[in-house]
Amino acid sequence: MNNYNELKTILLDASDHIARPEELLEYTLNTPAIEVMTDFEKVQPLMMEQDVSIDEARQMMRKVHVRSVLVIDKDENFRGLLTIADLESRAAMSIATSAGLKRHDISIKEVMTPRDKLHAIPLSEITHASIGDLLRTLQHAGTPHMLVVNPLNHEIRGVISSSDIARRLKVPVEISKRASSFREVVDVLFSGRDT
Repeated sequence: MNNYNELKTILLDASDHIARPEELLEYTLNTPAIEVMTDFEKVQPLMMEQDVSIDEARQMMRKVHVRSVLVIDKDENFRGLLTIADLESRAAMSIATSAGLKRHDISIKEVMTPRDKLHAIPLSEITHASIGDLLRTLQHAGTPHMLVVNPLNHEIRGVISSSDIARRLKVPVEISKRASSFREVVDVLFSGRDT
């Protein structure tokens, strides 16, 4: 500790206030899309290995208040996207039942959306789009989360989340999931609920 100097300290003045990051005063559908993108060059992406159980994943995600994580293998290769909705879906129970397993024996690999089924928005599209464009895209795709990629260097650059958009706009945002298979359509019809 001999190489370090003690810094000067001062008493706090009664007029000191808390600094806040500069933000747009009001977000609208016309606000640039880049304002709501979680940029992985600025924020460390949350990642989870694919062999984590769905119960562990749900507990971890709730603890840190996130609704999606990137799924990786043991070599840190990107394998897919996992959302809270995936963990709480009937599909998770269906997988357990059909395999004769208990819910805590299922890994997130079984319920995540694998890389080859994910759609992403090129970063070049985000730079000239609005929040309204993002919402239209999420609604059309039937997903509350979409990755942003830079095709020039094959990099996953960020993520767009309907919950982040809703928080910024201060309005509820509903994204109806689209069924991706006949099985999902049948499940919805017989349950009377959305997937």
